[in-house]
Amino acid sequence: MSLFASTLFYIGAALMFLDAISYSLGAIRAIRASVKAPNAYWDRRLLLNLLLANMGLYFTALFTLIGALLARTMPQAAQWTLLLSIVVCLYSGVSVLLLSPRDWPHTLPRVLAAVLIGIGLLIR
Repeated sequence: MSLFASTLFYIGAALMFLDAISYSLGAIRAIRASVKAPNAYWDRRLLLNLLLANMGLYFTALFTLIGALLARTMPQAAQWTLLLSIVVCLYSGVSVLLLSPRDWPHTLPRVLAAVLIGIGLLIR
């Protein structure tokens, strides 16, 4: 793998971590404040779902970082790992566009990560 391709992979992973951190700091509190649960049980269920979604963002960012780390020593394993990262990023982008279209700006870090990772895989 070229140094430039590896750099693109690391930037993609960093964008995914940035997206996860921004969700942790901004979205969870805002969504809980906007959605009034009828009782404590449903409030905890909402929080649980938000935290699980947030953990998924961190997990896929970590998965992408592992792919970037593997790129120089195990290029084929890295390729499959990074392809899966692209699929996850594009899934996030498409699902937000379909389910809450006015939130499309929140997809930009993950879509940009998918593009950078894809370019890195093409030029490797």
